Amino acid sequence: MLGAACAASKHLGCPGPWALLAGDVGRGDGTRAVFKALPEALARVRPSVVAFHYVQPVMALMREAIGLLEREAPDALLVADAGGMYAAKAAGLAPRFELMTPDVGEVGFLADPEVTHPAYVSHYLFGTDGFDPAKLARLAHERGGAARVLLVKGETDHVVVEGEVAATVAEPLVPALEAIGGTGDTLTGLAAAFLAAGFPTLDAAVCAARANREAGRVMGATPAMRARDLVAALPEVLRDNLCAWSGACAI
Repeated sequence: MLGAACAASKHLGCPGPWALLAGDVGRGDGTRAVFKALPEALARVRPSVVAFHYVQPVMALMREAIGLLEREAPDALLVADAGGMYAAKAAGLAPRFELMTPDVGEVGFLADPEVTHPAYVSHYLFGTDGFDPAKLARLAHERGGAARVLLVKGETDHVVVEGEVAATVAEPLVPALEAIGGTGDTLTGLAAAFLAAGFPTLDAAVCAARANREAGRVMGATPAMRARDLVAALPEVLRDNLCAWSGACAI
């Protein structure tokens, strides 16, 4: 995520991201350290975008963090994926976020008002006639479990704005990306960087989905590769495509 955000920021000539990083093997100590460091970080920088990612989904910590951000950086756009997204939804804070980037399984969690973790999603949300991410995204919005915009990652990526599908991205299709851990995280990093550069949220999500897929194609993705290989392909992908995709033409 951070590597992708750095690549996009560098391409656009924007300041690089600030990051709070800590190790956490599931005990929550790293998560607590990150949230504890947030007030000091906000005293040093006033962010335009704040992205929450791999943290333990501790609702109380997320509530404190969002309260702090509303006081100290009220105009910051909030982005979430992974544990940060779980905590925001479980704490009833999802509507305060501008963008979330669930995969096709996680959007079922966002649509279920009764659960606080994806492991406990009601089976009926998965239906009997195939999985419908657009329907679940609409339910998530109606039930207060979603950010204003969702980028639902899947075979076809769906960008859903206030419950309605606004765009889809299906090409290039690179199935091997599914087997490479972290390639969904790179998409979140790209979207956050584009938001910080001033892209409208819909455009940021669409460009992130396109860039992530194109990087998979350019790197010749195989299951033996790593997310860092995708990040390494991003400068070429952004140089050759972002101007045409968005009108954001770096000089």
